[in-house]
Amino acid sequence: MFQSVFFTDRKKISDFKKVIKNLPKNSVVIIREYDLATKEREIFAQEISNLARDRGLKILVGKDLILAQKIKADGVHFSDFDKLPLSLLKPRNFIFSFSCHSLKSFLDSQRLKPDMIFISPIFPTSSHQETKSLGIQYLAKIITKNRNELPIYALGGVNSTNIKSLKKLGLAGFGAINFFQTN
Repeated sequence: MFQSVFFTDRKKISDFKKVIKNLPKNSVVIIREYDLATKEREIFAQEISNLARDRGLKILVGKDLILAQKIKADGVHFSDFDKLPLSLLKPRNFIFSFSCHSLKSFLDSQRLKPDMIFISPIFPTSSHQETKSLGIQYLAKIITKNRNELPIYALGGVNSTNIKSLKKLGLAGFGAINFFQTN
């Protein structure tokens, strides 16, 4: 099954209700919005969580285990840019996803044993225009180094054309923002 993961971005998506309503049934929603004040982010997260829960979707909160627990999310999402403890303590049955931006980061992240690993950015993306995309060949190379057989997801610049090449790689799925607004 090729799973869809929607990363929130209120600067790009104006109608979250419509996007979440149209996500495939087995999708995951990762709540970001790091620039919001604590209380505003909590209100936003609860609103998105309610929309996603009504559809039976999984919900993860970016970089905030306490908020994830507070809104009864299914898990938490971190990036290789975040400072993590050597052993991440997470509640039982809690999903832990992790974004990597290089082969080295991917190899290092395997010791954390995340439930989902995003490799990013695969294609040029408007979210991080200053970042060089890794490309399909680099992603394929990372997949060959997956010694723990962790579920790998492509992230960054996914569209209705290039998603076809991703499906051929045996990935667990993909993550995106704009893709879900237009598809």
